Amino acid sequence: MFPAKFEVVVWIRQTASFPALRDELLHLAGDDPDESSGYQGMVDFHWGFARIADAERMATAISPLTSRPEVVLLRLSNYDNLDASITYKDERQPRH
Repeated sequence: MFPAKFEVVVWIRQTASFPALRDELLHLAGDDPDESSGYQGMVDFHWGFARIADAERMATAISPLTSRPEVVLLRLSNYDNLDASITYKDERQPRH
């Protein structure tokens, strides 16, 4: 399998509401992530796509979750043209 040209990434804080939010995310996405891992109270979800239209559809379906404070990041990465990547929400704390 070739590497995905496009990727939708979501980061969610693991709070008491995490299980319900995770279920809602997966319901909106319509598919299990290709990869998911947890680290220091955060869980990330990654879906890879060969076509930009499919990645855009998923990111748009998930975007209502950006109003939730537990959702830290929603990004559509375009590995063909990184300048064309779309960040829907990014509240990551920069490292100093």
